[in-house]
Amino acid sequence: MSSGPKISPLVNIGIEKDARVSAFETIKRSGNVVVDESVAAVAKRVTEVDPLPAGLGGGGHYDVKINFELNSEQ
Repeated sequence: MSSGPKISPLVNIGIEKDARVSAFETIKRSGNVVVDESVAAVAKRVTEVDPLPAGLGGGGHYDVKINFELNSEQ
């Protein structure tokens, strides 16, 4: 395992009860423009995910926070 500095953008994704991705927001940028733009580009391509498990999205909407952790020495 490499011990180089971590690059960790944090994003919030809004998922509707019908599995549609309704929102994407970068909460914390990684400090690396290429990584941040790559994460945003992927987010634009993902418009639907698997349906939410029972019990989630009771109000019709669920927010998921994803912390991408990349190691800069690969």
